[in-house]
Amino acid sequence: MAKSMTGYGRGKSLNEPGWEVEIRTVNHRFLDIYVRLPKPWLYLEEKIRGFIKERISRGRVDVYIGYSSFNLEREIKTDDKAIEALYKKLLELKEKIGFEGPISLELLSLLPDIFRVEKNVEDEELWLSLKPVLEEAVLNLNYMREEEGKNLLADISKRLNSINQKLEIIRSRREINLKEYKSRLEKRISEILEKEILDNERLEMEVAYFAERSDINEELVRIESHIIQFTNLFDSDEPVGKKMDFIAQEMFREINTIAAKSADYVISKQVIDIKSELEKIREQVQNLE
Repeated sequence: MAKSMTGYGRGKSLNEPGWEVEIRTVNHRFLDIYVRLPKPWLYLEEKIRGFIKERISRGRVDVYIGYSSFNLEREIKTDDKAIEALYKKLLELKEKIGFEGPISLELLSLLPDIFRVEKNVEDEELWLSLKPVLEEAVLNLNYMREEEGKNLLADISKRLNSINQKLEIIRSRREINLKEYKSRLEKRISEILEKEILDNERLEMEVAYFAERSDINEELVRIESHIIQFTNLFDSDEPVGKKMDFIAQEMFREINTIAAKSADYVISKQVIDIKSELEKIREQVQNLE
């Protein structure tokens, strides 16, 4: 089933450690993944990216991951070299500026990155605890994307049916055009020749030439074939957005050729309506994965 590229999914662990995952996706020509993780767990980013790539093929994907735990053992670490360098710098500033008072541990503790709290969890254990929450978020995301995909396909199907109806009008008008052209040509020649005898063989040759020059049967057959290809993609399990967009472009080319070959008002009107429907189809296709 075709999926929309727009969606939202959320997952949350019920036990320790407390992961919370939110995933938002929007349209994009390619797969573009952004992961936002708590600083201590940045090393998990590549695993998260790989997990997403296996389940989403196209779109801008924003992954937000939060983490909270109250029962895990914690270890407080200090950056001794940084503390020593900061202390020396504070001594230099004290001498230079001349401020009073001691350089206390309390003052040092207010400086950033002096102390850091680390939780004693094995890397693989942490990933195994995150994975099911990430899976839940992706499942919820894909459910929403599939539902939106159904709505997009329903709209596209309606527009393809409309195009088919207009193609039938064009096809029927094509036969009428030949008869009307022959009648107009015959009348015009008769007016020029007045009472002279009309050369029917020459008239038929002229009509045949007109029919060949303005024949749109090949274009009609190709458009109808493209519509069948388009609808066959509706039930595909693979991403279809790019394929549908390509087929829609080919349909545009064929309908433009029909417009160039025919000067008939009725056909021209149907061509304009078909182009309008194709524009709307292409807008919808841009949202499909």
